Amino acid sequence: MEKQDPLQELNSLAESKILFPEDRIYLDSRALKRFLVARDYNVEKALEMWEKWVQWRKEYRADQITEQEMMPHIQTGKAFYHGKDAENRPCLIFRVRYHYPNQASLEDTMRYCIYLIEKGCQLADELGSGQICVIYDRGEITSANKDNRLIDAIKSLSGMLQDFYAERLGAVYVLHVNWFYWLMFQAAKPFMQKKTRKKVQVLRNPNNLLNFFDKSELLEEYGGTSSYSHPYPVN
Repeated sequence: MEKQDPLQELNSLAESKILFPEDRIYLDSRALKRFLVARDYNVEKALEMWEKWVQWRKEYRADQITEQEMMPHIQTGKAFYHGKDAENRPCLIFRVRYHYPNQASLEDTMRYCIYLIEKGCQLADELGSGQICVIYDRGEITSANKDNRLIDAIKSLSGMLQDFYAERLGAVYVLHVNWFYWLMFQAAKPFMQKKTRKKVQVLRNPNNLLNFFDKSELLEEYGGTSSYSHPYPVN
């Protein structure tokens, strides 16, 4: 008897779990394939991951977080999408210097992260890459930007990306790393899967981004030629 294709097998098993017609949106073949890749094509483990993902999306209503709800975060200017890397992945730029921990709870900040990931996934699907990349810019930070919840935030975000956004994160380009960040990263690494750790590129020089981006896709401050100016924060 010919062995069934893993994607077909997973689709059949997942379909048998569907109880309501509206839940068929969770049978998207691209999503199922990402779970297979994340679990090295082990269908049983991929199915378990899919079931947790469906339950989480239903309970959290991740796709219902609105721009209006997130406007207090958006107006800080700490995060926005601009350009794409050489792998055609939309790029989220996160500028830590505009992040003030005392302005929002960790839960609210994580909710904003989910909003950004959801937006990025939509852009990635439109581009056909299916993945996003992140420029994590730590330049010009002060003590006011120091977040004592950083380790907890990295643990939560890493777990969320691995469990509910399988294979959605393509790369993270970290700029302006100091010894403190390096220690925090080392502390968080054991909680990250090997695949996730390999996606992190720590760049000592921002111009090294040109190894991963076309100049036209990068802001001038990163060595690119894009003159785009983000409207937030309002000076």
